Amino acid sequence: MPSAGLVIVAFVVFGFCLNTAVRMPCYDVCGLDIGRMYGDRGIDHTHAPYIDRDLEYPPLIGVVMYAATVPFDHGYRNPFLVNMVLLTALAAVTTWVLWRRDGSRAWRWALAPPLLVQGLQNWDLLSVATATIALFVWEGGYAVSAGLLLGVGTAAKLYPALFVPILAAASLSRREVRKAAGLVVGALAGVCAIVVPVYARAPGSLGYLLRFHRDRGPDRGSIWYFVFRGPTLRPWLQEVVLVHLVTMLSVIIMGAAMLALVIAVARSRISPVAACALATIACLASSKIYSPQYDLWIVPFFVMIPLRRKLVVHFYVASFLVFVLTASDDHFLHRPTSGYLLGIAVVYRFAVLLLVAAEIIHTRLRAEPDRVVSIDEPVDVPREQALAIGPGLGT
Repeated sequence: MPSAGLVIVAFVVFGFCLNTAVRMPCYDVCGLDIGRMYGDRGIDHTHAPYIDRDLEYPPLIGVVMYAATVPFDHGYRNPFLVNMVLLTALAAVTTWVLWRRDGSRAWRWALAPPLLVQGLQNWDLLSVATATIALFVWEGGYAVSAGLLLGVGTAAKLYPALFVPILAAASLSRREVRKAAGLVVGALAGVCAIVVPVYARAPGSLGYLLRFHRDRGPDRGSIWYFVFRGPTLRPWLQEVVLVHLVTMLSVIIMGAAMLALVIAVARSRISPVAACALATIACLASSKIYSPQYDLWIVPFFVMIPLRRKLVVHFYVASFLVFVLTASDDHFLHRPTSGYLLGIAVVYRFAVLLLVAAEIIHTRLRAEPDRVVSIDEPVDVPREQALAIGPGLGT
């Protein structure tokens, strides 16, 4: 019934409004990136990102940041409210799409701490929403539209770009060359429409973005931070060596994971949506950078793939623990005790991500990629059984 979907959407909107109300009394909206980044980077209606100010984010975020400042002379609260309206709308649309696709399992998204707590931390919903809707649209057979959405999402955060070769490989495996080409062309058009005008106007900003992320070392929420530290939490390597080594390892791991996933999808060993979920997990697990809102990237797949509820709960607990212990590190408790507790939480989150990946691989279910999934399918038949097609998934 549509009313059930509206209830879930209303719950998410209420959660975002409550999040906003709690933070508004703080002049910098209690440290949210959407508030403090304006001050940290000196961005206002007279100082545009990329052109007048350096910014380490891809261009769509800078465009949204600047647009939110145009009506106001100063302050953080008003631009935050403009951003909040946009991100709340994206969260609501994503909720509706997930409910249309998977029914009541959309509550896994609506109740997710990464959504309710971190949804307004940064601009990740620009990518999460477009990537999720893109997968829904692609399942309906609209490859160019799906590509456009993935391209727009990539212009905010880079991870939706991982889905393009996976979905293209799925189309090619079915000898649907035009669909694969439409997806790739749409993705290029979507990202170029936003990226090219910005970097053409401020070409040096692209170099700044690449250098900024290349030179960042592994931070406290990343598994790499603890891999290269001893019992006293002192690094084993010099900082410059550590940064280059971790960057190289992350790139190698992601490259190997993407190659394996594209081949698996091309051979119909795994469904495209499951492969996109695994690519996202590989990105989260291998990244040298931790930000709490990154965990939002994987949450839509908890709805789209029939994972055990226990694993979903474990991830939410682990995600929240890492967030709290990262924020409070060396404050309430001091090093090395706080570092040990944070390390345990980081390993817990990393292990849960691996378990989720293992479960996705183990299910080996293959959804038909060329139709809109209907929530009107008989409720007495498990949805994953209704969507499983064809032999060869376990051979």
